[in-house]
Amino acid sequence: EQHIRALAVQEGDGVTFQCSMSGDSMSSYFMFWYRQGPRGSLDWIFREGDAYGEGFQDRFKGTVESSQNRFTL
Repeated sequence: EQHIRALAVQEGDGVTFQCSMSGDSMSSYFMFWYRQGPRGSLDWIFREGDAYGEGFQDRFKGTVESSQNRFTL
């Protein structure tokens, strides 16, 4: 189930996004975080395994807690 919300923050503020799942193991999937641009294009931010898209590694921190089925950015 997805809960879609709008979020407005000031530049420089910290924000945490969290994805969790039930009914299956997150370790069975490849987990990614993307940002959707104003024209609908997708920019890859983070992938499990501590891999970041170009230009995002210094501004974002991603974690995967497979034992708790939690994926955080």
